[in-house]
Amino acid sequence: MTQYGSNYRGSASVPPGGGSGGGARVAQAAAGGPTRRGLIGSGIGLVASIAAAGGGFAVWSTANSTNEDLDRAFDLDAIPEEDRPERTNQALNLLVIGSDHREGNDESDARSDTTILMHVNEDGNAAYGISIPRDLYVYIPEDADAEVSDTYDKFNAAYAWGGVNLTVRTIENLTGVRIDHIIEIDFNGLVEVVDALGGVTLDVQAADADGYITDPPGVESIHGDHMFFEAGPNKLDGEQALDYVRQRYQYNEGDFARMRHQQDLIKAIMDSALSAGVLTSEDKLTSFISSTSDAVKVDTEFNAVSTAINLMNMRSDDLVFMTTPHLGTGEQGGQSVVVYAEDPENPEASNPEAVSLWEAVRDDKVADWIEANPEDEGE
Repeated sequence: MTQYGSNYRGSASVPPGGGSGGGARVAQAAAGGPTRRGLIGSGIGLVASIAAAGGGFAVWSTANSTNEDLDRAFDLDAIPEEDRPERTNQALNLLVIGSDHREGNDESDARSDTTILMHVNEDGNAAYGISIPRDLYVYIPEDADAEVSDTYDKFNAAYAWGGVNLTVRTIENLTGVRIDHIIEIDFNGLVEVVDALGGVTLDVQAADADGYITDPPGVESIHGDHMFFEAGPNKLDGEQALDYVRQRYQYNEGDFARMRHQQDLIKAIMDSALSAGVLTSEDKLTSFISSTSDAVKVDTEFNAVSTAINLMNMRSDDLVFMTTPHLGTGEQGGQSVVVYAEDPENPEASNPEAVSLWEAVRDDKVADWIEANPEDEGE
């Protein structure tokens, strides 16, 4: 069974000024019309792209200042070079991590609630977001700085035991893909970004798991105040959007539904940056830049402004999301896991689809891989 998620396509209007400015979006322009351009994959990169191309001197200065003030919490150079894959081309591989850390809680207890490998191709005209299930059963490489390592466990244990660097080592070991930069956002940061945009619109999926189906159709949160989200389009603020995309027990697909909803949220944030008038209001844009800066952590070498400038010519008609190919759910050591391969030490034999996807990422041929591996409808 093919297990790799969906494409997200749609239409959206072009803001005043036509296609000559530099925004970012994940929807297709009206037939024959201009296409907005910009960086796909991260809030801070999206902001820098907007500022670099269309915000004027004051916003440009704010963007540069914001880049200088970013929390550069991660040093990828601390990972021994001999333990890392070689960089084989000029494609960009961003690791976007959503942490479940909340203000007031011990940061050492945080886990990676969401992990997306965002691959921007070498030509700068396509981007692919590959979600990595947090329960994927994988090898966690040896790391002298980690609390636990050199063992098999759920993927998000790497973050809990060794933070971002062990997470990077685990992904690079699994995929052979060189990670260029890290962008991490926690729960509070996500709320800040959504609220700075004035909210987002999400198409809420009704619960379908036994014991959770509601009348009218929708989904009731299992967290906090047990908010209810009616099925269909909903305008949500930051707390509401965060609450909705955290739900999983209410769906037969479980964590896979949750990952899809998180992918929907990334798309909604990008769409909202256009529809909320962020591009046409210097005050709104400056506020959004400031809130995004506070919301994320990056690696020591990440430069939001130069990255945005380099990618300003990328046409973002299609942002393609996928989920790491896997073999469904199973059990390891008494815990429920997502099975990456029947033989974890020999995934080539039991999960060739995943192996070929990572090869396509390394070779910058993801579009060819998607064409060769069409998603099975209804599965």
